[in-house]
Amino acid sequence: MIIKEVIERIEANYPPVAKDTVDTVIFGSTEQEVIGIVTTCCATVEVIRKTIELGYNLIITHEPTFYIHEDNADYLSGDPVYEEKCSLLREHQITIWRDHDHIHANNPDLIFHSVMLELGWEEYCVEYTPDNKAPLVYEIPETTVENLCEYLKSRLNLKTTRVIGDKEARVSRILFAGGGYLPLDEILTTLFIKYKADVLVAGELVDWTIASYIRDAAFLGKNKAAIQIGHFSSEEPGMKHYPVWLKNLLKDEIPVTFVASEDPFQSI
Repeated sequence: MIIKEVIERIEANYPPVAKDTVDTVIFGSTEQEVIGIVTTCCATVEVIRKTIELGYNLIITHEPTFYIHEDNADYLSGDPVYEEKCSLLREHQITIWRDHDHIHANNPDLIFHSVMLELGWEEYCVEYTPDNKAPLVYEIPETTVENLCEYLKSRLNLKTTRVIGDKEARVSRILFAGGGYLPLDEILTTLFIKYKADVLVAGELVDWTIASYIRDAAFLGKNKAAIQIGHFSSEEPGMKHYPVWLKNLLKDEIPVTFVASEDPFQSI
């Protein structure tokens, strides 16, 4: 089976997406035979090197490869980081295809449905997004913010968490918002109030949006907190679970392996 056929088979199993989708071939040829597939949240140089070690030649990534959402690399021409990354891909004949819009358009949203599975919170989901595709609010057994952080770290393989509010606050109602971008932050303030959440678990946050609301609430003695876990960490379970259904779709004809891109930050 050639790479083009794999992509066509995947797309045929999703709802249609907009014509200007970012889900395109980011690098390489679709006419070569597929040797093996790596699924990942971000096709970093480290992920590419692990793909080479496996001897595979197709990477399916969720996030951009070339540092902007549209993956238009024209602005990087001549840059040594970009050129060396491309050389690595070219030398080993690796193709990168992006699955961002399709996987989120699916019902259920396979990124955030997988996060729910990874956390073991299927029975705790009480609200879904307005399109009914993604878990949004969870009602878990009461715990402290600190213990919730430890649970998230253990289940999502996090190096650390960032917390706003009292770490000893007892919480049970969680608003989960993976990924992150500015308009979402502004919507989250409304949703946090609407759903009477105790704690926000988010991928990324802008300091002056929902983060400041929760900070003020904590200063006023309200039982409110926010836990920031990172963009990749809040979405990577989707790409970890991806091989399960992809192997079934391809009838186990091609090996498929998840390679974690992981949280890019270190704590010093």
